[in-house]
Amino acid sequence: MRISFWVLMMVGLMAMSCRSTSESDQNTPRRAGDRGLMIGFYNVENLFDAEDDPDRDDSEFLPGGRYDWTEEKYAQKLENIADAIAAMGTQGPDVLGLAEVENMHVLEDLVKQPALAARGYAIVHEESPDMRGIDVALIYDPSRFRYTGYETFKLTFPTEPDYTSRPILVVHGEVKGEALHVLVNHWPSRYGGQAESESRRLVAAEKVAEICANLRRQEADPAIVIMGDFNDDPFNKGLAEVLQGAATPEAVTETGCFNPMYALHDPESRGTLTYQGKWNLFDQILVNADLIDSDGRLYYVEGSATIHGPEFMQVGGDGAAKDMPRRAIYRGEFQPEGFSDHFPVYLRLGVR
Repeated sequence: MRISFWVLMMVGLMAMSCRSTSESDQNTPRRAGDRGLMIGFYNVENLFDAEDDPDRDDSEFLPGGRYDWTEEKYAQKLENIADAIAAMGTQGPDVLGLAEVENMHVLEDLVKQPALAARGYAIVHEESPDMRGIDVALIYDPSRFRYTGYETFKLTFPTEPDYTSRPILVVHGEVKGEALHVLVNHWPSRYGGQAESESRRLVAAEKVAEICANLRRQEADPAIVIMGDFNDDPFNKGLAEVLQGAATPEAVTETGCFNPMYALHDPESRGTLTYQGKWNLFDQILVNADLIDSDGRLYYVEGSATIHGPEFMQVGGDGAAKDMPRRAIYRGEFQPEGFSDHFPVYLRLGVR
């Protein structure tokens, strides 16, 4: 497996994108002296460049391939995704997990986009053995999050030794001197059916629980954020039972998490993606107990969890799909105004 890791820092003077968004941070509860750290996650749906990589099966995203992918289409997708990220909150996230990125090259190109360049985002990335050739990664503003290291944890499937999936990326850093650990996930898909594929996601959930337990053994009160495309809704077993993702802060156990995304999901009208006319909320950010009831400098800002789905990222029109994510590729055709089949999500951590 080819492994690449590079922390990229860039400083620019370009203004952030001025595209409008339907969300506002004005009503987000704050505590005295809180500047806040905005943390987000975005599955960008097949962010591939147009170059042939002999080590990956990227044939669909090459000139003449299934989607006749070209440099021009790639450049348009980059611009659109960057605009979507920049419009999150008021000035874009301080820390952002990403899923479905092909390689370091696309990440470098993404953070150079005019809508993002002024943030000077740095990158944490490692190539994965995923059968589709897609990775998870994290970008962050070094002025807001001080990177201290990273680890990856491979997933193995005892009953399916040849099955491969994205590893869990764990990024360690500090915010105002307080340690913060961010776990970026992209759990196995529901291919073959939700119930039939659930055992694979339970393997991923158990690995996340193990990582969190190890962090608790190493630190007295670790601050942990678990984010990703879990290919499960908040109430499914991996999140609700294995990770003990509670729907309310009052229900959080000492070894469990609070999942503020519970309150944002309505299968009939609200989520981050749709399937057969129903909404799922696979994209979630959970915080551990120490960020709910903690004397540390970091804490979850109540009510800050948000699905970022402004009008310019929606299908639009008058049809039943008008509120759904506007994809870059739909029914095999490139849509110049498209983004991803997922909406991103974000929340805020307060900083005392």
